[in-house]
Amino acid sequence: MEEFFLHLWDEWDDLTGICRHLATGIAAETLAASAPLIAAVSGTLLAGISALLLARASLSPLLG
Repeated sequence: MEEFFLHLWDEWDDLTGICRHLATGIAAETLAASAPLIAAVSGTLLAGISALLLARASLSPLLG
């Protein structure tokens, strides 16, 4: 009886190991694929905010 439970535990451990491996691989691939997109969006937002702040600073004296 104990051998049955040991075998069952071993199979369960193998299954959870495979699931953990797949989840880790999917997460790594997703992050690697999205990193350039995140960098591009961040750069665009930074450039836009900088342009707005510079425009506001240069138009401030004109607006009073």
